[in-house]
Amino acid sequence: MARSLASNHDDKRQKILEEAAVLFASAGFESARLQDVAAACNTSKSALYHYFPRKEDLLYVMISEHIMSAVRELEAIARGPGAPKERLTQFVRAMVKRAIDKRHEHMVLTHDLKFLPTLQQQEIKLAQAQALDFVVELLREINPPLMRRRRERAAYALFLYGSMISTATWFRKKGGMTPHELADRMTELFLNGFDGGDHPPGYR
Repeated sequence: MARSLASNHDDKRQKILEEAAVLFASAGFESARLQDVAAACNTSKSALYHYFPRKEDLLYVMISEHIMSAVRELEAIARGPGAPKERLTQFVRAMVKRAIDKRHEHMVLTHDLKFLPTLQQQEIKLAQAQALDFVVELLREINPPLMRRRRERAAYALFLYGSMISTATWFRKKGGMTPHELADRMTELFLNGFDGGDHPPGYR
C-alpha cells in the first residue's frame, strides 16, 4: 500500500524551492550545497532527498515551475478579453510584478539554466519563446504596420520584453515607486515615447 503524503508536503516542498532559489541566486548553482538548502529550511539533508534526490532535480523543478507559471498567467492576459492596449497594460503589470516577486528564480533561470541537460534546457527556452510570442501578438494588434516584418517584430518585442524582465536585477522595493506604477510608466513610455508621452492616469 502506497504511503500517503503528509498534510504539509506541498508547503515543505515550496519552502525548499524558495530557499534554494535564494541560495542559488546568491552563491551560484555550482557552489551551493544541498546541506545549505536543508539548513535554511530547518530540515535534514535526508529529508530534502525525499523531495529532490539530486541538486539538478531541484534546479529543474525550480526553473520549470517558474517559467510555466508565468506562461500560463501571461497567456490568459494576452489572449483574454479587453482592448489590445488594456491587455498590454495588464501584461506589463503582471510581468514586472513577477520579475520583482520572483527575483531569485529569475536570476537562477538567467545564470544557471546551462547546468540542466540539453532537452530540459530546450523545454525551458521554448516556454520563454512562448512568453515573447505573446508580446509580439499584443504589439501586432496595437500597430500592425509597425510589426509587419520579422526584423521589426523581434526588435520591438525584445525591447519591451527585456525592459520588463530586467526589473528583477535593479528594482528596490524601498525606492519610492511601486511595481504597479513602474509598469504603467513603462507602458506609457513604450506606447507614446518620452517626448510625446505623459504621466499615466493616477500618477500625475
